[in-house]
Amino acid sequence: MSESKTRNGRTSILLVAIFLIGILGQVSTATSADEGISQPDTYIAQFGPGFAETEIASTSDDLDVPRDLEFHPSPSRQNELWIVNRATDSVTIVHNAGQTNQLSEHRLDSNRNHFMEEVSAIAFGDWHEEFDYQFATAQESRNTYNGQGDPNDFMGPALWPSSLSHFAEENQEPGGLLGSHIDMLHESPLGMGIAHDTENVYWYYDGYYGELVRYDFQEDHDTGEDDHSDGKVRRYSDISLTRVPGVPGHMEMNHDNGILYIADTGAGRIIWVNTDGPGVTTNIMGDETQMEPLAEYSEVTGVEWGILDSGLSFPSGIALHQGVLFVSQNGNGKITGYNLDDDGKGITRSRTVSTNAGSIMGLEVGPSGKLWYVDSQNNQVIRMDPYEDTDFDEVRDSLDVYPNNSLLWSDSDGDGYADQPGTEISDDCPQIAGTSTSGYLGCTDSDGDSWADALDEYPMDGTQWADSDSDGYGDNQTGTNPDSCPSVEGYSEFDRMGCPDADEDGYSDPSADWGTEEGADAFPARDSQWRDSDSDGFGDNPSPAYLSDDCPSVSGTSTQDLLGCRDNDGDGWSDEGDVFEGDPSQWTDSDEDGYGDNPSPASMPDYCPNQWGNSTKSLLGCPDSDGDGWSDIEDSHPENSQLWSDGDGDTYADQPGTELSDDCPGIYGTSSEDRIGCLDSDGDGWSDEGDYYPSDSSRHSKSLPLVILIVAMSVLIVSVVAFVAFRRK
Repeated sequence: MSESKTRNGRTSILLVAIFLIGILGQVSTATSADEGISQPDTYIAQFGPGFAETEIASTSDDLDVPRDLEFHPSPSRQNELWIVNRATDSVTIVHNAGQTNQLSEHRLDSNRNHFMEEVSAIAFGDWHEEFDYQFATAQESRNTYNGQGDPNDFMGPALWPSSLSHFAEENQEPGGLLGSHIDMLHESPLGMGIAHDTENVYWYYDGYYGELVRYDFQEDHDTGEDDHSDGKVRRYSDISLTRVPGVPGHMEMNHDNGILYIADTGAGRIIWVNTDGPGVTTNIMGDETQMEPLAEYSEVTGVEWGILDSGLSFPSGIALHQGVLFVSQNGNGKITGYNLDDDGKGITRSRTVSTNAGSIMGLEVGPSGKLWYVDSQNNQVIRMDPYEDTDFDEVRDSLDVYPNNSLLWSDSDGDGYADQPGTEISDDCPQIAGTSTSGYLGCTDSDGDSWADALDEYPMDGTQWADSDSDGYGDNQTGTNPDSCPSVEGYSEFDRMGCPDADEDGYSDPSADWGTEEGADAFPARDSQWRDSDSDGFGDNPSPAYLSDDCPSVSGTSTQDLLGCRDNDGDGWSDEGDVFEGDPSQWTDSDEDGYGDNPSPASMPDYCPNQWGNSTKSLLGCPDSDGDGWSDIEDSHPENSQLWSDGDGDTYADQPGTELSDDCPGIYGTSSEDRIGCLDSDGDGWSDEGDYYPSDSSRHSKSLPLVILIVAMSVLIVSVVAFVAFRRK
């Protein structure tokens, strides 16, 4: 248990002549609200003037990395607190939370390794005749079954019964029918937050795709079933969300006006979405993000939304109560209470308090109106109990004008400065109401510039009283045109006023304490540029401005096709415009054949840059009709993939083994009878080597002698005569 209270420690006493009353008195400088003065417009009941932090649940209640909490909505169970634990994929139920008869129970569903894996948020829904009130959970998981499998992204919100006879009780035997869950849809891995809308409709923070998604389970499929085909899923792609691993981005729905509030954790902001407003719905059934059969899968654009606040340190928890929106900041342990405008789309005032949390996440306003939160690091649920006498000055807060300051309690003249002396907010004119805050406190200030008339060089000028450097910008930082460089003449007007501006573009030159990150001119010598958001040396202003960055939000070095875009290979061409992103010697491919336009010595040069080609062995990137790798230009036989060269130019190929292969590849020849492509001097088709008469085209083989011919004929005649005579006998 701890307490939060503020005391004013430093006092100063000065003897001064009060010009209005002509007496000596004690004076001090004014204090701010942050130093302990509780003002009506910043008062929030849950914070009170101060508060104690009371531990409600801890590791003894089986809390293990708790991330969210919510009270059961049933009137008969209104003090029943449900807490989801990320480390154990479980729920801790605290009965009679915060009361003397408090007790807790820890429930783990048998199938929690999928349906509640790395649970990040919980939201109660509508009453169900069998299951009491239903509730839904978000799972910061890509579906690994607690590390037992590879991520398959089959993950999304799960619907559960809150009936204590069903949740983590039904179907719990080993290998049981999917545990006690009653529905689940699977289009959103890494779920970071969830909020109930109406019936079985829930809003979901999709951390994987960085979008807001609306899930309508329609009729639950009951325990032990798995039919999701009636589910309706709508992706709100305009609502971009940024996930911070391990830090949920909780959501809260205002059911009175349909405004949904989201803690956009990674962007450090709170956004609102008008869920009742118009939008354009597009059917995306069959999209790669769809993981299962559905009754509807669509994308919604053009919805009304806005930023409620920004610059927060990892906002996580969120709760809404009687027009006040509470937001926890995981990065610094603070909670801010925002008093919402009537339409819920803006804030009129807010107050921030610090807690002792190590890692504050989920928030909830309990049945008694007090604020509760989970501390994930310390495994605690904490209730904030506001004080009734914050400053322990023995003056009731209802009567204490200064309930946050034990040294002060009254203000006789009602001017906001205390009657009690010796503090930084003590009234230097306690009997005369005044508004001065500079020099003297609580004295007459005719022009309302905070300076007492006795010290004001310009008592009738309500905005300024000094301009040390005479540049037209006043020294008063809260007045009109305050000078950010009060001792140096300058005429900047945009990032800061009254500072040197060499190029006269309205943005100040950088200085030791004010760089480009704070808004100073990134191009102090160029009046057409002043911002360089990605710090790559190219300006945010578009052409024709000096060095206009074509990718102003991404640091890059490209200079050829685009300026300031990513150029991984350093060839001057942006990755977007570089066909050869990893090759600095090539960047364009006019004929889209995979060979670059730049000639050798560039890698893979295209010898036919304006003609698509597939040659790979000679003249890369030129047409190769027969696909043998040799370009048609150099291929002696462009229609035959087995042949490609004819070294002697006789039309017969150097390659062996075909009817057109040259038997004499090194010698021009026309022979075609005995050998192909060899020397044939007489042109009779027979090679000189095989031609007995190489100079006589009329013959090629050697003739028999005449005598041998006569003898052969005689023998033949004799043989015939003898045969005939033999047959007659």
